[in-house]
Amino acid sequence: MRAAQAKKTPPPGEQLLSLLLPLVESFARARPPNVLILLADDLGVGDLEAYSASALVPTPAISALSAAGVRFTDAHAHPICSPSRYSLLSGNYVFRGRRPSSSWGLSGGSQLLPGQRTIAESFRAAGYATLLLGKAGIGGEVAALPDELRRSTEDDRVDWLLRRGRRLADGPAQWGFDESLSMVSGIQSPPYAWFNGSVASLPRGSRCWGTATHATRTGDWVSGKFAGTGLRHRRYTPCGAGDGHDGAADWEGHMADAHLSQAALGFFDRRRRARGPQPPFFALVATAAVHAPFTPPDRFRDADIRTWVATSEVAAPRRLHVPHSSMVAELDAVVGALMAALRSAGELNETIVVFASDNGGLSCATKQHGSWRPSPETPAPPFEDVSPERSGLQSPLCGANSSAHLRGHKGDLYEGGHRVPLLVAWPAGGVPAGGECGDLVGLTDLYATLLDLAGLAPPAPGQAADSVSFKRRLLRPRDGHPARSDLLVPSPPSWALRWSRWKLISLAHGSQRATELFDLEADPGETTNLLPPHNVSGQPPRASGEAASRHEATAARMAQRADQILGRGVSWAFL
Repeated sequence: MRAAQAKKTPPPGEQLLSLLLPLVESFARARPPNVLILLADDLGVGDLEAYSASALVPTPAISALSAAGVRFTDAHAHPICSPSRYSLLSGNYVFRGRRPSSSWGLSGGSQLLPGQRTIAESFRAAGYATLLLGKAGIGGEVAALPDELRRSTEDDRVDWLLRRGRRLADGPAQWGFDESLSMVSGIQSPPYAWFNGSVASLPRGSRCWGTATHATRTGDWVSGKFAGTGLRHRRYTPCGAGDGHDGAADWEGHMADAHLSQAALGFFDRRRRARGPQPPFFALVATAAVHAPFTPPDRFRDADIRTWVATSEVAAPRRLHVPHSSMVAELDAVVGALMAALRSAGELNETIVVFASDNGGLSCATKQHGSWRPSPETPAPPFEDVSPERSGLQSPLCGANSSAHLRGHKGDLYEGGHRVPLLVAWPAGGVPAGGECGDLVGLTDLYATLLDLAGLAPPAPGQAADSVSFKRRLLRPRDGHPARSDLLVPSPPSWALRWSRWKLISLAHGSQRATELFDLEADPGETTNLLPPHNVSGQPPRASGEAASRHEATAARMAQRADQILGRGVSWAFL
């Protein structure tokens, strides 16, 4: 009897924590915390020292943030950027938005449907000042666009926006942000311009830059190879005489994160200088790093990040610039600058800081986009080293494997495509420093979790339908049970489903569908499909029956939403 009682009694440390937790929560409610979300672009777990021993780029600021809070090791986004950004803002899976696989350009509105309340709107309703800096990335609409241009091309709409309209009708101002300095699609696609709220910032007018071409003092940064095939915006194509405008005349793609950082520092400084108490803030800072084109400021290109590369053209190793690695270094510098500014303003301890990426890391082939070359005639760096002693191996110019030990990269439904870094720090709110949590969580969950941490009401019924608060596990990572038992990773019409140790992937190939089942505990690299005919053991996997029922339920769930979008009776036949 005494043994049973002793087993139920928690250790003294846990007893004390249980007593203190209500006091911490009461303090949080009395003094609402600020919220800062730092969202990196295309950053993989293999790019960061905090997640991978094979990371090549020093990231001391991000490592310090990890040490100050909880590091999540099984966090997930959508496999590509726009759906993840919609999910973060709305708390919904992408198929609940305007289009099944998200919205990208300036046609037909953003991915947010009328009536869907963003996380920014929820915080603003609670008295928060709200701010968006950087890449919006969920589409939008041009204000007062003539009807004939609604049926025209995206290039024509961008040209009219820059030359005449200069305003957005569906952008951050309509999504709950009091202030914003944003890019519609980031540094990789037009319009190459900043928007203050809804208005394009064009102090020197606009121009045609050509395809993803960005001027610097030392040459041109260009997205993609100068020659060869590929999508139009992935190779060098200078403007012709009759081409429309695609960006601001003073556009500096390589300085995007520098401008973003200055805007954030200015926001913090205005709060510090203001008279009287300031309302808490909710800020989403979405960096250009580390998305292609890989165009860091010159100081990173010139000195900071280099690697030794042996190629067939030279007898001895030589040092060559690694563009992607330079942007990882730039990202860390941005994080460090913002943390220092919060500390200087006396607001760091009162701020919930979240650091995450919008999808998995990049493949070596993708890292070729935007390598710095001073002229179109300059040959591309040798990303694929064909020297006899290194035949078939990836060139060191690709840097570290951005997915670390995981299979796949951005765009894939394997873990490397959607498992992302996620760090949460808030010492004054009881988030333990140096904590680690292996729970299954998603970027969709930030909506409910941050409202919960701030002591605010949960999302209203019908809002943030796929968001689950993991507050309790954040404050006590080893206490109780995970907030989630499963997680869907939709990439319509394909999808992946995680539960327990299992992962089910349903891949659409035209009108056909391939299904894969992996045991991630025994096979974290997703090398062995356990479903027939790939299962060579002859024994059915323990989860095969459950996998079949989960596949049917998930397919029906997505097909129901497809009917709502495409019209009743019109379905994705390959679900």
